[in-house]
Amino acid sequence: MNTAVYLIHAGGTFGSHGTPLSPLSADEFLPILQAHCRIKLPNIDIATLSNKIIKDSSTLTPSDFVQLYGLILQAYAKGGRKFVLITGTDTLSFLAAFLAHALKDLTDLSLVITGSMQPLLISDEAVYTIDDHSDAWMNLAASISDAMAHTGVFVQFAEKLMDALDTQKINNQDHDAFVGKVITHKKTNRSVFNEAFEYNSPHHTINDKLAQLPTLLNHAKHTQITAIYCLPNDVKNLEHQLTQLHDDAKAVILIAFGKGNLPSSQTLKQLLEELQAKKVMVICTTMCAFGGISTDYAAGSWQYQYGVQASHLGIAGTYGKTLWQVLQ
Repeated sequence: MNTAVYLIHAGGTFGSHGTPLSPLSADEFLPILQAHCRIKLPNIDIATLSNKIIKDSSTLTPSDFVQLYGLILQAYAKGGRKFVLITGTDTLSFLAAFLAHALKDLTDLSLVITGSMQPLLISDEAVYTIDDHSDAWMNLAASISDAMAHTGVFVQFAEKLMDALDTQKINNQDHDAFVGKVITHKKTNRSVFNEAFEYNSPHHTINDKLAQLPTLLNHAKHTQITAIYCLPNDVKNLEHQLTQLHDDAKAVILIAFGKGNLPSSQTLKQLLEELQAKKVMVICTTMCAFGGISTDYAAGSWQYQYGVQASHLGIAGTYGKTLWQVLQ
């Protein structure tokens, strides 16, 4: 085991440049980032992990999620324990939730996922120049500090350290773009978030996890998770969407109104029973950023008699947990 903090650059706004913005390659960006770290944080041992996934986060796939997971596993097997992952904000919460579940039983690992709303470099200058007004360095510096002080999987954004299991991007302009359960303890190990729908997550040694990687990657290539966002439509619209699922669909996330309310019909109930028989998971969450779901209303509680699982996590948190579960 060593004390270095390993940086993983996976693209996103943080390392983007030009007009319009696009991620710089690792060969271009990492030397600039390393040089800035040596100047600003001269007493901290910071290393980088070679990573081929450098892209806008809106184009990330389940296979990319698994490859980033594998990159961290391989470094962990060689003694690395502290990691900071830089990615784009569009799918940051989805990736963070997935990694929180995938790495849950590595209790001495610290992983902080971060990004920025503005690039580290001034985007329209031909010569690469650090933008002192960007939020990028503030987020990275705080993430490195938190990776050294905590164990667990977290999201760091706008000087807030949050549980990676359930964060959500709520603003696409402000630096304080994410909400989540803020970690206030000086020291913490493992997640402090109360998980919602349950599943058996077996404990594996690091060698078991590494051996499982090829299977996970293969499953990821053939995994589709469909989200159905409820709108004030006739129930036939929801029925139709459930009949149009991809052949590789492994799970459906119903993004419901309020506390998990959905329209109902006999046909819809039958479709849910058929999905249960096919072992396609159906999970209900809420489109609301806060409050979660409950069974207080008849308009929502009916679905749980037909195999639907309730999630008190947000949309991204529900996706991350569901993806890890179906890949197993």
